[in-house]
Amino acid sequence: MVTKKSSVFFALLICAIGAWLFYLKYSVLSIENRIKQAKKEIAIERKNHHILKAEWKALISPERIQRLAVKHLKMRQIEPKQLREFDASIFHSEKNRYKEIKKLSKLVDEIFSQESRR
Repeated sequence: MVTKKSSVFFALLICAIGAWLFYLKYSVLSIENRIKQAKKEIAIERKNHHILKAEWKALISPERIQRLAVKHLKMRQIEPKQLREFDASIFHSEKNRYKEIKKLSKLVDEIFSQESRR
């Protein structure tokens, strides 16, 4: 036997469930739209990433960097006569420290004199 109170309760329960399903449906649609928009943005960013990657490769090419260094920094390549053999005894020997410092200062003076002649 169905009473008036139970009928009202079930009617309200059905209305509440209907409202909840309505809210749930539109929440799901909203989330699906946000997912579609995110996928579109990801595709655009992937395309832009490839473009930026190609531009970056062009910017860091060694030929371009060398050309810019020569143009703006007045840099030149190292010449073989500027190189010396590494002498580990200059830095590790304690006995002839004065001679080693003198030897090192001669090397520095030679380098500076070569640079000043240019």
